[in-house]
Amino acid sequence: GGLIARDDAAADPYRTTLAFRRKAASLGARFLEGVRVLRTAHENGQWRIETDAGTYAAPQVLNCAGAWADRIAAEWGEPVPLTAISPMMLVTLRMDHFLDAVVLGTGRPLSFKQRANGTVLIGGGRRAWVDRDAEWTELDFRSLAEGARTVCDLFPHMRHAIVNRGWAGIEAAMPDEIPVIGRSRRHDSAFHAFGFSAHGFELGPIVGRIMADLITTGATDLPIAPFAIDRFTGATGAPASTPKEQHP
Repeated sequence: GGLIARDDAAADPYRTTLAFRRKAASLGARFLEGVRVLRTAHENGQWRIETDAGTYAAPQVLNCAGAWADRIAAEWGEPVPLTAISPMMLVTLRMDHFLDAVVLGTGRPLSFKQRANGTVLIGGGRRAWVDRDAEWTELDFRSLAEGARTVCDLFPHMRHAIVNRGWAGIEAAMPDEIPVIGRSRRHDSAFHAFGFSAHGFELGPIVGRIMADLITTGATDLPIAPFAIDRFTGATGAPASTPKEQHP
């Protein structure tokens, strides 16, 4: 069986997020790359963010630290059972155009699309090994081969495709596979947006709008109660389980 959603679309994550970055910069946002947060603390009505490139202060702070967000949440007294995962992707060399739609598999894990330049992206949530402390991933080639076989079963001419490269990012996954979005339960001037569990970058714009509304007005018109950070806390106030990472 299959499902065709003809109104669906796909976008290039790099070009899309770069466009958002450029727009934000034009409105005054500053981006500091390669900076590690060492400690956060709320003092005298201000948040102090200590980094390896200096200390910054702000009246409000947003924890969107991805696979490392549980460590900041724990500093704020809100531990969560976050797992660091590393979804893998393969990219082929350019091929003649043959596909407009995005193909998703359910019975067999698969995400499959052809870009405008002819390269084909093959994913599906298969995971690499990851060490988030070292910011290190290692591809699982056996699992990648299984994904490639699925592609060839659906599109036999892909047997002649040449894989150009593969990679794996480091993401945060939550036990219920939905993110944490909303205000901190312990600090009125702190907010969370993390744990997107490999759902893709499509959620970025709407989550940005939600967080902007919460931070600037104190409320949002969208129902975000299911994404509250305290949904993982048991009746005793202790976290339901402890954080973990995916290892070989």
